Amino acid sequence: MNDNNSKGRADIDIYVDSAKTDSGSGAGIYSEQLNAQISVPLGTHTSVLQTELMGIMLGARIVAEREIGNKSIRILTDSKSALLALDSYMVRSGLVWECRQTLRYVTQRNSVELCWLKGHSGNEGNERTEEMAKRVARMRF
Repeated sequence: MNDNNSKGRADIDIYVDSAKTDSGSGAGIYSEQLNAQISVPLGTHTSVLQTELMGIMLGARIVAEREIGNKSIRILTDSKSALLALDSYMVRSGLVWECRQTLRYVTQRNSVELCWLKGHSGNEGNERTEEMAKRVARMRF
């Protein structure tokens, strides 16, 4: 886990963010290099941590599903709590375990770095994913 004032370049940056509203919750995933803009509704009973973890896992799944290999990949999130949960020695959550397994699978063929970036700091990728997540979170299904 790195603080993404990380100056190095990655082949692929994947921004993930989530939102929780009175109507529901959602996750947004954005990557210019993968030409991906994905919003996923996550219902009304998910916690903020669960929505953030789902965003990270879905970002990793895009890489796995597209069978991308031999790339340096950064998954960027503004959720320190999700990064700490993934970095924890003890895993008490099925979602944390599943996210770690997905990341482990992707790291078999790629160099993957999870990076924290400060939210609401004008970062275009983070702002875009937050808006996507908010939009889908407000929808009623």
